[in-house]
Amino acid sequence: MRSFFSYFRLVFPLSLGFFVACATLPTLNVTYKTKPKSHILEGGEIYFAFFDMRVDKDIIGKGAKKLYKNFAGNINFIVLRGKKDKSPVKIYDIEAVFKNTFAMYLKNMGLKLLLEPKPGIPELVIKLNDFVLDLSGRKWIVRIAYEAEYIQDGKVLVRKYKGEGEKYRISGLTQAHQAMSDIFTDIVNQLDVKRLFVNIKE
Repeated sequence: MRSFFSYFRLVFPLSLGFFVACATLPTLNVTYKTKPKSHILEGGEIYFAFFDMRVDKDIIGKGAKKLYKNFAGNINFIVLRGKKDKSPVKIYDIEAVFKNTFAMYLKNMGLKLLLEPKPGIPELVIKLNDFVLDLSGRKWIVRIAYEAEYIQDGKVLVRKYKGEGEKYRISGLTQAHQAMSDIFTDIVNQLDVKRLFVNIKE
């Protein structure tokens, strides 16, 4: 019995230390604020695909790594519909965040998403080129860039979107989350799906 308690006294602090270390790993919170629901493209169908084309897959820049030590690459993804309707936090990787956000955005426009390409049905391909959070001096820096490739009846229309922003760091990681959420929401909502439909037919 004495040897058991000796073992317990040894293992418990080590286990607790491991748990605390894992629990305190920094995460990146990204809140997406949806546009008001629209029926402007109600009844339409589209095939949507996403590709991560980034050469450097690291989300956290060299300056930000001072605070984001041992960052695992996971994102706490939060959806805000209006001022009070807030979804629970879900942990995703970068690909899942973009797939879920754009799928939500397209459905919000009234579109039905197809699981595979279909003749006569338009296709939207999102290609991510940049997604970085960095820290320069006292400023959090955010860069996000992607291409939207719209295909219909053999015609291809490409639009490029790039968002950059900065926010002074006051303390901790709060302003980093805010800067990333603001730029992410803005650059996703810049995609004018209706305009893509109209322009490719002209």
